[in-house]
Amino acid sequence: MALGGNQLGNVLMAVKSKFSLEVINFRQEIDRIEQEMEDMANLEIRARIDYATSQLKLVTPVDTGKARSGWYNRKIKELDGTDGGFIINEVEYVGRLNSGSSTQAPKNFIEQVLIKIGLLTPN
Repeated sequence: MALGGNQLGNVLMAVKSKFSLEVINFRQEIDRIEQEMEDMANLEIRARIDYATSQLKLVTPVDTGKARSGWYNRKIKELDGTDGGFIINEVEYVGRLNSGSSTQAPKNFIEQVLIKIGLLTPN
């Protein structure tokens, strides 16, 4: 069944009138979306910090296991409300290991892991 121009226009008007978009409290909805996006980003940051810490443990050369077990992290809330953190290894010789003193890991293995995960940008 073919519709004439006038009939088609009436059908389109009927379809158009059945749909409406009403945004109540637009500003409130935008704020809610922004907060949700920030929360998702913070979850991602915390997950990357944890993942990087576990990966650094895996690639750290082992003799006694002290350097490998020395990795931990601290997560913080920045002044702007976003999450951040530190990945720490206080073992006195981890810097020498990262400089290539062990044949078990390449020079700059720490930076390589952090670049691969996206926590550090290469120069």
